[in-house]
Amino acid sequence: MKVKKTFSWVAISLGVVFLAVLLIVNVNKAYSDSNASQEELAFKDKAVEIMNIDTNKAKPAYVRDVYDDSSSELSSDIKNKCAVALKSLAIDGTHKIGDFMPVFFIEGNDKVSIAIKHDDGTLTLDEFDISEKNPIKTNQIVKEAE
Repeated sequence: MKVKKTFSWVAISLGVVFLAVLLIVNVNKAYSDSNASQEELAFKDKAVEIMNIDTNKAKPAYVRDVYDDSSSELSSDIKNKCAVALKSLAIDGTHKIGDFMPVFFIEGNDKVSIAIKHDDGTLTLDEFDISEKNPIKTNQIVKEAE
């Protein structure tokens, strides 16, 4: 009899803990208005202001949108081209360890601009033509972050 009471108590306790964890996870998902953090949103706004980006033409996307299949509305082709473009910035030394996460501004299926805030206080906007198989860097703008 004592074993059955202990087993029942343990089973009920585990059930309650499971439900509590499930509730907490779902509440966090329900109340988060975006996949982007407050820092990412603030950086996007700053990049739009400093670089004069037309958000009517360019749709902002974050690193999570490019690399996480479950949280993005972007096509796999656009994601791959954005990832290759960002990798090319790492290879040429534009994107370094310590830089803030980049924000992508995607214009249709043929252009992506990548805004990066650097440790030294500068902000770069690298533009890529993604209409071909491999992205081609077309322009780089460097400004002081205010």
